[in-house]
Amino acid sequence: KHLPEHRTLPHVDFFHRVRRIACVISDGYSQRERGGVPRRRRPFELADMADAVAQSPATGRMQANLRHIAAHEAKPNPKPLAATSVTRGFEAAAYPKIVRELKDSSLVVRQKSLLAARELLGSGVSYVQCIAAGITPAVVALMTDEDTLVRERAAGTAQYIATKEVGAADLRQHGGVAALVSLLEDVSPGVKDAAYNALIEAARFNGVRTELMSLKTALPRLMALVLQENEGRSLRGLQLLNACVQVRDPKLALQQLVDDAVCIPSLSKLVDTGRPQHIQEQACQLLALVTSIFDDAKAEAVSSGCVPKLLALLGQGADAALASAAAAALMDITIVRDGKYAVIRTPGGLATLTQRLASGQSTLCVRVCQVVANVAEAPEARGPLAELGAGVALAGIHSDASNPELVRRSAAEALRQCRFEHRPYQPLPGRIVDPNDFPAKQAAAT
Repeated sequence: KHLPEHRTLPHVDFFHRVRRIACVISDGYSQRERGGVPRRRRPFELADMADAVAQSPATGRMQANLRHIAAHEAKPNPKPLAATSVTRGFEAAAYPKIVRELKDSSLVVRQKSLLAARELLGSGVSYVQCIAAGITPAVVALMTDEDTLVRERAAGTAQYIATKEVGAADLRQHGGVAALVSLLEDVSPGVKDAAYNALIEAARFNGVRTELMSLKTALPRLMALVLQENEGRSLRGLQLLNACVQVRDPKLALQQLVDDAVCIPSLSKLVDTGRPQHIQEQACQLLALVTSIFDDAKAEAVSSGCVPKLLALLGQGADAALASAAAAALMDITIVRDGKYAVIRTPGGLATLTQRLASGQSTLCVRVCQVVANVAEAPEARGPLAELGAGVALAGIHSDASNPELVRRSAAEALRQCRFEHRPYQPLPGRIVDPNDFPAKQAAAT
């Protein structure tokens, strides 16, 4: 700046300008070394200097370097975040922060914080910290929010909480199970779908299943909703009911379904041939569980016309899982006398059982053998079964060494029942008989 106005040496002018920018950049460091307060140059000063350098007769490499320095020194200030922004807190501060945001008065903040909570719950370490910070009661409170999106996201976040047993227990402690059951009748389809998914996830744990059973009205309401909802929610409802009755002592839950929900006629409608196969399969499984304990449930299943429908599903042959579920229900129903004669009176019922003996699927074969053994206890069934070749099929299953031992034993018991004439029972086919055994002596004597 001390050069004369009319310069004759352009390179001297250029180097003076470069030196001035270097002094500006290093001004803070030199003052820091002297113990003073560093002064940062204003962005417009650096920009003016960069323009001056750009007009100097310097090389392209030097100009690019100086532009780079000036650009990094002249950054604009960042814009402030919006008032409704939801960001993750640093380390341990993230967990109480997300709980505070879930309780915020702003609707947008509540909607965003529910999505942010799922990100934290997806990590194993963060999951435990969120539960300890009290995220469950905050989410349960949002299930009764006036906004539909908040209720839907709250039910979806409850599904994340219920992925582990500690979260499912916390959800049950703070009334989350009852709140989710109430959301099954929400006006919004999205809320109902999210509630079904959360309950199915939580019902993997015995504590939640016991809680649903102790609500008294939850299982009857579920059974009523299965018939009213569309295909997807009907399937979820049946899956949830099947999970609820699989507790350590299912007698109370099954009694609620039989007496309070009057589920046998409803399940009879769900196993109709016009229904989707996955719904029929779930209905057959639930029917097998319901009729496994109470004899009056077996009699009600016979009077509701379940036996012909189950035999029709057993004879379709399209899906082995569906046929196996139908055979499981028939196993329980044919224990009582009315069930046996219902199979005999059904046109083609005994022929269907005989044909299914050659299914090749172990679980299905065992169940069909048990149904044949139950039906063969009626004298009117043994002759037709022999004519249809059931004895030959059972003997072939028993003699095939490649079959599992359980399959061969089931076939042997069914074959003995088909050949039954009078007591005492003949020894099982293939069993080594002790000559000193009293039943063997009686059989030899007769």
